[in-house]
Amino acid sequence: MRTRILLAVAAPVALAPLLLAGGLWWAQRPVEPAWHDNAVADATETADRIQARFARDHLYKAADYAHTAGQEPGVAVLQVHGETHWQTGVTLVLRVTGHGQGVNGKGMVIEGDVQVCFRFRLGPERDGRDDGIDCPSGDPLPVRPDPSLSGVDDRLKRALAAAGPDEVAVRAAVDGLGLDPAVRREVAAAGGTVGVALRATQYDCLLARVGPKGAQTWRPSHTQLAPGELPCTAGTALSSQFGRYPR
Repeated sequence: MRTRILLAVAAPVALAPLLLAGGLWWAQRPVEPAWHDNAVADATETADRIQARFARDHLYKAADYAHTAGQEPGVAVLQVHGETHWQTGVTLVLRVTGHGQGVNGKGMVIEGDVQVCFRFRLGPERDGRDDGIDCPSGDPLPVRPDPSLSGVDDRLKRALAAAGPDEVAVRAAVDGLGLDPAVRREVAAAGGTVGVALRATQYDCLLARVGPKGAQTWRPSHTQLAPGELPCTAGTALSSQFGRYPR
């Protein structure tokens, strides 16, 4: 009976150092700032947006996945493996900077950034994603930023209205917009109307024409600009397809 009592007493004594060590470990755990979880959620939303764009833009090449992801603000492409979705599959590792806000113990609003790494596994049979992985070392891969036609619509329309249906004057008007040199420009004339096509990327296309009805601009839908669909050309601007949306 004594032996049992001694064992019963000894057990808590033996565990005491462990409990103390455990308490010390919890005390030493770093306390995340109040904005941390909000910043992680922000980074995750960016990863969700990129993943949705991969599907929406019908991407399948490794270079296109990397280029598209790198256009998102706060995203660095760290690794790319594979060639195409359906053959080798593509693995893409991104470092995403998320921004968050929170309230500290004094009731003050504080904010900060956190970097979260994501691994996208794209094909060959199914897609997947790993969130919050250890970020690999090394510098990000260089990704060329795309040009943009944001804010050009009204400027182009005014320039064409002033130029009138004269091909030479229209070309001069387009040149006078000061567009990014990477924007592809095309001008053509037919039947007293001049058509213009400006293309920054596959899905950033602005068509316009000026003729007897004055100057008009039109942006084809994302669906219409998918590969194999409506071309972003001056010919389309002059055709009966101008201004028509899919039904």
